[in-house]
Amino acid sequence: MKRLLAYGAFACIAIGCENDLSAVAAFDTKKLGVEQAYNVETIVSQSAVVKGVLTAPYMERYVTHPPHTDFPKGLQVIFYDDSSRKESILTANFGRMDEGNNDIFLRDSVVFINLTSAQRLDCKDLRWDSKTSLFITDRFCRLSTLTDTIYGQGFRANQDFSWSEFVHIYGSFVPQDSILSLD
Repeated sequence: MKRLLAYGAFACIAIGCENDLSAVAAFDTKKLGVEQAYNVETIVSQSAVVKGVLTAPYMERYVTHPPHTDFPKGLQVIFYDDSSRKESILTANFGRMDEGNNDIFLRDSVVFINLTSAQRLDCKDLRWDSKTSLFITDRFCRLSTLTDTIYGQGFRANQDFSWSEFVHIYGSFVPQDSILSLD
């Protein structure tokens, strides 16, 4: 009986082994150079002051050329001002950071909410250009405030959205310096 069990165990092991070395090598190269992390929380600080906190359920960092980090299951970044108050919140269903030039690409339901100015930007994709320090998209987007909603094709804004511009704009809005009179 012991001999029969030993032969059975040996047969299972022999059948379960992969003898094709190219299949084994192909499996290894698929994940070679990829670091994975779950339930990610990254704190970004400047001079010991927290500027932002990035959270994501899953992250993949590719160390091969070109090195980049993907957030395929979405991400959220909360930005803080110098007094450690929440300033804005950025969410997207996908994000990628190019480690070569620190550009960030966001896509799929990108939402940026500026809590201090009560503005909300919704767009399909958004790119952070580290050279110009601007958020940029050439796609359709919507900017909402407490009183107005502006639609446009193409958008640019600085990091805290205190300055922004649309390339092609439409919608109704009240200029902030206008005074309506019924005279």
